Amino acid sequence: MGKRLPADLQLKLLELTRHGQRISFDGLAQELHAGPATLVSQIEGLRAKGLVAFSQENLELDARQRIMLAEELIHSGRDPQRVSRFLDWQEFEDFAVLSFEENGYLTAKHVIFKMRGARREVDILAWNDTFLFAVDCKHWLRGLSPARIRNVVRAQVERSAALAGRPEILRKFGVLQVSRRKIMPAILTLGNARQSVVDRVPVVSISKLMSFLYGISPLDERFFMFPVKDLGMATLAGEEPKA
Repeated sequence: MGKRLPADLQLKLLELTRHGQRISFDGLAQELHAGPATLVSQIEGLRAKGLVAFSQENLELDARQRIMLAEELIHSGRDPQRVSRFLDWQEFEDFAVLSFEENGYLTAKHVIFKMRGARREVDILAWNDTFLFAVDCKHWLRGLSPARIRNVVRAQVERSAALAGRPEILRKFGVLQVSRRKIMPAILTLGNARQSVVDRVPVVSISKLMSFLYGISPLDERFFMFPVKDLGMATLAGEEPKA
């Protein structure tokens, strides 16, 4: 069991802190059926990496630490589907928003609109003076067939193209100079995907988001970029947007 303890410990930490509880050291040791000395050394290793914090006799993880811990598990070979069970969708999206904002982007979550009578939703809209991303947040893609991944990408391309035809939606959420903008669809994942670009759409792990944002060019022809319709010329379709 000693060899399995590090991964078992990390999974147990994700499970027990899913709703923000603190965990007592003794309680964690009982859950893992581990000796205190062995557990202390493993906890110290996680604390040295910034993945866990001590508070008196308790252990606690904030949202950032939980995402980092989940990524480390996936990168070490644990099943992404199993790891993602201990992460809420809201949690992953909130962390994605924070990651964009820490890199100078403005954001809007759950951008809902209608186009030709169909309801569309973009998980995250993120923009600065240069870029405008329509982001689909996925816990995991590893294990999906190439065809299913392409379906995920195709759906995001369609949502992004539809949003490009609704400049008033973008303005409502605070995007300035909308008529000069181009929307880039993107997929944000937990853990590395097999391909970083699928059908001209970037597929970026949350841990590599910063390097992607600073490495991309607005002239990069590898990616789809949909010009936003001019506000004065756009034909307003569907119902009024929902906030």
